[in-house]
Amino acid sequence: MKTVVLAVLIFCCTLTGTAQPGDYNGPAKITVKAFWDGAAKLEKSVANGGSALDGDNLVGLFRKIGDTKQKDPSYDVSAMEAKAKELSAGMGRIKKNNEAAVQNNQDKRMIYNKVSELLRSLFEVSVDVSTHDLPKVTATINAYKQRTEELLKLDMSQNKKDLERELRYINASAKHAEKDLAELETHCRGAINADYALAEYYELQFHQARWDAAQRVYPAEESFKTAYQLATKLLKGLGSPDDIKAMASKSKEQKIKDTRVPAGLVSDAALEKIFVETFNKYHSEEFKGTAFKAVILSSEWSVERHEVTGIVTGRIRKGAVVYKGKDGKCYLVASFFIRQEYVGNSFLANTISAYPVMGSYEMLCANVK
Repeated sequence: MKTVVLAVLIFCCTLTGTAQPGDYNGPAKITVKAFWDGAAKLEKSVANGGSALDGDNLVGLFRKIGDTKQKDPSYDVSAMEAKAKELSAGMGRIKKNNEAAVQNNQDKRMIYNKVSELLRSLFEVSVDVSTHDLPKVTATINAYKQRTEELLKLDMSQNKKDLERELRYINASAKHAEKDLAELETHCRGAINADYALAEYYELQFHQARWDAAQRVYPAEESFKTAYQLATKLLKGLGSPDDIKAMASKSKEQKIKDTRVPAGLVSDAALEKIFVETFNKYHSEEFKGTAFKAVILSSEWSVERHEVTGIVTGRIRKGAVVYKGKDGKCYLVASFFIRQEYVGNSFLANTISAYPVMGSYEMLCANVK
């Protein structure tokens, strides 16, 4: 009899320990039911992508497992623990996916910004080159080409508006590209100063790099390909930087041989002497030379008047001056203006240089007649 009672008691205890929420009526019944109700809600939230409250709800489930163990140490919480771990894993996957999505958006934004920046740096940058740029111009053009390659490796599909904006900007240049490129070549061939010729040559290279970038970013634009091909053709015809220097040297020699003193409009020895003396007084030190010949290039004096009262204030005459430099070479100042002040009822004999002298041209002394 005692054996039967003991067996019944063991069976009841085993049944109680393995009972599910609907069957369990022990001391932790309310906590167990709350756990499964909460688990069902959390499972639904996870299935729908999760919410900001899921983390707190999961902590609450683990707390309920702990409470269940305290209230009924004999209750088997393995199913509860498995469910909590399952929900935790699901939340982990959602978090990982969300982080991946955030990172993907950040990457897209970074690429978008980089594409926008590179487009501007390629098509809204000046490609003009001056003689001051010569020491670094090759590096500048190479850096430009590197930006082109960097852009072409990026996904530009997000930058439709940026691409449309730059296309309008480049199209404006394409309209006169042929003329601009031809002028650069002409300047290269006609320059008598090597640095100036090189500046034009490298500017043509810069244009070539720009049209190369344009044709590769916008492959459907035939005018960009045409501009690139023309720039390439002109550069090939010009040759190397050394060829440009030799060309400038040859042009300079020819220019010196061809330069002549212009024919004077008026022959007036006394006035010609005034031109020579005025140049020497005001510009001899500047040009490191002494004038010895002048011709008069205006038939009459040009009278100056006060812009308000109309009163005569002076008069100006134009001429050309030849001077010999300290280097023994002869130089022509093609435009030189003298001025006489009007005081009282007459013009002063003292003559001044009316305007700054904008330079001179070397010529053969034998051609000074």
